[in-house]
Amino acid sequence: MISLGIDIGTTSICAVLYDLTEDKIIRSVSAPNSFVNTGSYLQDPDRIVSVVKELYKELMMELKLWTGERETRKDAVLAGVGISSQMHGILYTDSMGKAVTPLYTWKNEDGNKEYRDGLTYARYLAKETGLPFYTGYGSVTHFYLQETGQIPDNAAAFVGIGDYLAMQLTGSRKAVVHKTTAVSFGGCDLEEGRFELEKLLAAGVDISYYPAVAGAKDLTAGSVNVESEMDLTGGDRVVPESVPVLYAVGDNQASFLGAVRDQEHAVSINVGTGSQVSVYSKDFYPEAGTDIRPWIEDGYLYVGASLNGGKVYERLAAFFEEVCEKFTGQKIDAYKAMERLAMEEKETKLRAVPTLYGSRKEMEPGQEAGIYGLNPDNFHPEDFIRSFTAGMAHELFSLYSTFPDMVCAGKTQIVASGNGIRKNTLLREDVERVFGLPVIFTDREEEAASGAALYVRRAVIEGGAECR
Repeated sequence: MISLGIDIGTTSICAVLYDLTEDKIIRSVSAPNSFVNTGSYLQDPDRIVSVVKELYKELMMELKLWTGERETRKDAVLAGVGISSQMHGILYTDSMGKAVTPLYTWKNEDGNKEYRDGLTYARYLAKETGLPFYTGYGSVTHFYLQETGQIPDNAAAFVGIGDYLAMQLTGSRKAVVHKTTAVSFGGCDLEEGRFELEKLLAAGVDISYYPAVAGAKDLTAGSVNVESEMDLTGGDRVVPESVPVLYAVGDNQASFLGAVRDQEHAVSINVGTGSQVSVYSKDFYPEAGTDIRPWIEDGYLYVGASLNGGKVYERLAAFFEEVCEKFTGQKIDAYKAMERLAMEEKETKLRAVPTLYGSRKEMEPGQEAGIYGLNPDNFHPEDFIRSFTAGMAHELFSLYSTFPDMVCAGKTQIVASGNGIRKNTLLREDVERVFGLPVIFTDREEEAASGAALYVRRAVIEGGAECR
């Protein structure tokens, strides 16, 4: 069987054609994603859909060629389409299922603006509902837009970008989200998988825009032979009726599924634009005081999420490049030189707190990003570089340290994913040192898209799943 996995990331969009029988990627394709304006945290949902359609078309042509070379493969059929997407962010659709706003991404900071009584929008909702809310969460963004009169008159519901893609691939008008997406919006009961509409309403939130949450697994669709006509320009539905399109799942969960083969004994660390440390447990410990997210199926992911990931190291490289250009007039590529220098400096007493892009939790005075312990002996480029990667590792470990002991027990390795660590040897070394566990990489480089593709096997082939 063959599946197609799509991942909508913040900086890139990826699709993979996956051989479920051989458990490997046949081909992956990708395209950049971007914000609509420099300095904004908004993205164009219809542009994203257009990009995905082109990637889909390319992979369907590849599938036909691949199948033609393997005439003996009787299982070379498209079993389904899985979608993974960046979480927390929302966009509004009209009654026809078309976008009427940009995508307000997870990086949106409007929730940190002052609302009333000295409280931000996020803190006000948290206080009034007793539920955790942070800026960038869909419910917080919705409340801000509501209170500032920015919701269009023709808006009918809000969804995540992965849900919108599923609607456009299938021609559906229904605003329905998977539980992994619903919880990321905030205001959703983790165990029951439903929005706590009564508490939201009491806090003054207009609940009429909230989507439905996909329920129990009750639909299993068949597959289509690759020789069938797949005309992207014909009709509202892009994917043939005979091919199930699963509800989009969170990219954190999809990356975990795509990267981790032994979920009972692994710690997952993903470093992309942001970064996350995640651990699976079948048990729910509500007293954990950390971010607990629903697993795609049964169980939970205990997650420490940081707004600081590969962009931090990228910003440090940009600093060195800027210094060189302003002093010498020459442009350089700093990455190789940074690695060469810092490889000779395994540890430094210089301490960096590289939270350049803030925190989901509002920082107290004195917790801001900074460099500490500077002295004549460590005032060198290699110390600065190593202090940044060590600081990134320490931030992830501090998040991991909040997980319950029962959840962390028995972990024997770190499975790393994302280009922010895959391409950064220094960060890998510091993560190993700080966590005291070996770091390994999965052989699937496009972890989130691969996870979406693998979910097709679990949901459609092995058991019924709710899908479009």
